[in-house]
Amino acid sequence: MPRAKQPTPVGTLTIVGLGPGAWEDVTLAAQLALEAAPRIICRTLRHPTVQALRERRPDLAVTSFDELYEQAAAWQGLYEEMAAQLVAAATTGDVVYAVPGHPLIGEASVRAVRALAAARDLPVRIVAGLSFIEPICAALGIDPVADGMQIIDATELADLLPQQVAGRVTTSRPALIAQVYNRRMASATKLALLEVFPPEWPVTLVRAAGLPEEQVRNVPLSAIDHDDFADHLTSLYVPPIPADSLQSLRTPEALRYVVARLRAPNGCPWDREQTHASLTPYVLEEAAEVADAIEEFADDPLHLAEELGDLLLQVYLHAEIAQEEDAFTLGDVLEAITSKLIRRHPHVFGDVTVAGAAQVVANWEVIKQAERAAEGDQPPFESRLKRIARHTAALAATHDTQRRAVKAGFDWPTLDDWVGKLDEEAHELLAAQTPAARADELGDLLFTIVALARRLDVDAELALRAANQKFRRRFQHMERLAHARGQVFEDLTRAEQLALWHEAKAAEA
Repeated sequence: MPRAKQPTPVGTLTIVGLGPGAWEDVTLAAQLALEAAPRIICRTLRHPTVQALRERRPDLAVTSFDELYEQAAAWQGLYEEMAAQLVAAATTGDVVYAVPGHPLIGEASVRAVRALAAARDLPVRIVAGLSFIEPICAALGIDPVADGMQIIDATELADLLPQQVAGRVTTSRPALIAQVYNRRMASATKLALLEVFPPEWPVTLVRAAGLPEEQVRNVPLSAIDHDDFADHLTSLYVPPIPADSLQSLRTPEALRYVVARLRAPNGCPWDREQTHASLTPYVLEEAAEVADAIEEFADDPLHLAEELGDLLLQVYLHAEIAQEEDAFTLGDVLEAITSKLIRRHPHVFGDVTVAGAAQVVANWEVIKQAERAAEGDQPPFESRLKRIARHTAALAATHDTQRRAVKAGFDWPTLDDWVGKLDEEAHELLAAQTPAARADELGDLLFTIVALARRLDVDAELALRAANQKFRRRFQHMERLAHARGQVFEDLTRAEQLALWHEAKAAEA
């Protein structure tokens, strides 16, 4: 279907900065543009300069987007709608769009307008103004450049998903949040910032900066929406959290600092002694505990969050040790996995089309082989079994080993063949005469059981895990029964213990 033809611009769009509030602060170029404008649309009429403009242009009806702010059910798309209306207006003649402060500083609406205007070949002229930053910095006595201050639009902040906030707001640098124009926006801003700042963190609300009615209020972050202080001239200053204050607990940088501090010369003796090798058991242990927490997620979701944190700690510890050894950094870890995901998902980040999940897996293997060949990591011959991780859990490794062998055509043809093999291995185990021989034959028997499970389309790992859980439930029930009856479990006869077992089993029926 052909795209609809866009209206041909017949006018121009001039974006003028109104300054922080006083007409005396409006630049000469901006005053001239406003006094000569045939049509003026303000982002908001709730700005002191607008009244002064009306007094100088009583002949002109000045309109605004205030109604759009009030009616918007969500912040998303607000500025895009403004941009669409402005560009449409410019197709009928010259328009001046007047915004508080400087058009290019903290004005998300201007970014949206310029992007759409460029797509429509509409000329846009920018007339500078004194920004809201200067009077706020004067009121607070801060240097935004020296401090590396972040400038953030509150409406954009409110639009972020919780998991996106840490990527937008850096807690180690001060932030100035503009457009906190009412209590509702203050609430949305607070909720976003609480993703990375503690509720009690001291912040400053600045209203009407640079004007006679200027007000500065210091409050905890959690209290910025407790009344109607926030208005159309209000911004929020959030000071940085020093890393050594240990008050930043919700960001990747906070964990990096803590791990580095533990490994530092005056850190923790135990952590300083650890190596990649010594931490290996803990990686496996934490991964197993994550798996347990996944199974218990419905009963205790936050337990999974805790265990994922423990596993993440292992990643940060290994990255910190590697950095100390000049081997690699955490940035290398992040780059490796991010670039791999992009490369191996061309159907998401490229132009490849897939029919379903099976094709995704097939493509993944092809791409992986191509990567190895490009890196010179593809020898003339490589066993199908080479790249099974040595520390993989034994059942999972057995399943993967057999799966690869079967793909090469090496398998017993029928289920009965595997049942016969199971019987053969059981007899060989019983016939073994030495501990080494018994261990060897038991390994063969377990290997055969996994193969039998595969032929039955049963996940041996999950089946054995379920059996473990079933035994634990019943055994714990036996212990509770004995305790309730004043019995010492260890002193019970085998017959008494078996009776308890049957009771526990019957309780599950």
